Amino acid sequence: MSIAGILRRWVLVSAVTGVLVLMQAPGVRAQAVPSSPAVSPADVGPSQPVQMPPNPNPNQPVPMAPSPGPMIPADSGLIGAPAAYEGTAPATPLIGAPAAEAGTAPAGPMETPLRSPTGLSALEVIQRSLFDEIYSPASQGKWSPLTLGEFFSQGWDVPYANPTAGNGGLAGTGGAPRQGWIGAYGATFFRAWFFAYVYAQGLNSHIGNTMVGQYTAFVPFNRRLELMVNYNFIVSNKGGASGTYHGNTGDTMFAAKIMLSESKNFGQMFQLGIQAPFGKEENGNGVANIFPQYQTWWNIYDKWVVKTETGVQVPTNHAHTSGYSDFHNVLAIGRYFPGSKESWFQQWWFYLVADAESTVSGTPRRFTNFALQPGMRCKMTDPISTNIGTGLWYFFAAVNVPMTGPQGISYEPIFALLYDY
Repeated sequence: MSIAGILRRWVLVSAVTGVLVLMQAPGVRAQAVPSSPAVSPADVGPSQPVQMPPNPNPNQPVPMAPSPGPMIPADSGLIGAPAAYEGTAPATPLIGAPAAEAGTAPAGPMETPLRSPTGLSALEVIQRSLFDEIYSPASQGKWSPLTLGEFFSQGWDVPYANPTAGNGGLAGTGGAPRQGWIGAYGATFFRAWFFAYVYAQGLNSHIGNTMVGQYTAFVPFNRRLELMVNYNFIVSNKGGASGTYHGNTGDTMFAAKIMLSESKNFGQMFQLGIQAPFGKEENGNGVANIFPQYQTWWNIYDKWVVKTETGVQVPTNHAHTSGYSDFHNVLAIGRYFPGSKESWFQQWWFYLVADAESTVSGTPRRFTNFALQPGMRCKMTDPISTNIGTGLWYFFAAVNVPMTGPQGISYEPIFALLYDY
């Protein structure tokens, strides 16, 4: 791409980020107060997953979807995503679930954390992880740090506890909740599900545009293990022998997330995902692959958070849409604003995800795709949302903009609605 082309895309990213901040910053600065007790996370991700259209040129990547995670679809998370190659569909979800709000004081006595051995059966631990009340301020007492040294002895028989907010990292004050972003999950467990809509604007009429509807669920089994399922229930794009638009269900991604360690300001996780080829090749699906990944979450300073993801994606079948083996890296930084307690929208995040994906085998030509994705998330506190279920509903918006490397899309808006159950 020419220098002029790169500058045009940088201006687009800067403009979107600037508009979001200008719309929200005045109210946030003027009325910042502690928000409601419970906060929800939601990863993506960096690669998180949407199906890609078939690629007529084997060396030209097709539109990618949001990522929360691995190397696929956006490369496997969710929900910013790197570009997919050879029509591969994203494997990772877009977002994540909630975390306790910084500075929230419980109204009653705090609950006491459980330590292994708890005497609970595996089924009891899973039941309590899925159905216990975890979002009240008093329930925040259930959480306690997990260390890497106690990986085999602590947490496996302890029910999931909603993580508390960080304490401000190097600043020692403030703190930010553990919450997911589109395109960057960041070493955090969630008890949540979300619906996402992705629209990829094709680079030209031959490639065409892509629309994806996605459902992602996070299911914690205990403090150490969580299952993530990402199902693309509709993928519409150009493909097949006719080169016309087709709408079908897409591939499905399953990922086991294992918490290595978790402290007030830092968390690290290993994720092993597989993409099941349930979709059709005419939509760029029918792809099977595995994608191991290492993720971190760091409340580096006050309300600033840095997230990283690194891993590989390796095709395991020989469909013409399978693509190449890729090395995928994500670096994301964001700032948290509690917002006004009287507002219908609170707990604001504004963040930027940088996503790089490089081919490492499967093609004589090596190339790297680099994309930037500005985004936001907020809690919906209108009278309707707060009276449905737990009342923890979150809205996400982001736009993925390819900056360098072979490209099949011009830009990719992503919208999501998340619920902490």
